Amino acid sequence: MDEMFTCKSANGTTFEFDPKTIQKIKVITNDKGPFEEDVFWKFEYTGGECYFPSSGDKDGSFLAHFQGLRGFDNKALIQAASSANNAAFLVWDRNAL
Repeated sequence: MDEMFTCKSANGTTFEFDPKTIQKIKVITNDKGPFEEDVFWKFEYTGGECYFPSSGDKDGSFLAHFQGLRGFDNKALIQAASSANNAAFLVWDRNAL
């Protein structure tokens, strides 16, 4: 993931950030599924945050990349995958390395 990440805010503004500046990755779940998006990746990076719907990772390459990060917490990911509640699961923290 050497390319910049592009995010689009709720008001339609598009911005980019360097994935190398990510400090924390969380999986955010809610109770709106299965009729609405209910799982999101939250990237907390230097200078802001960005949400990415899990349905956007059609081929699984996004997940595979982040699971390859040293310190990625697969147990937290499994907990998130089985959650149907409003919750946040920290799956990676640069400061914990």
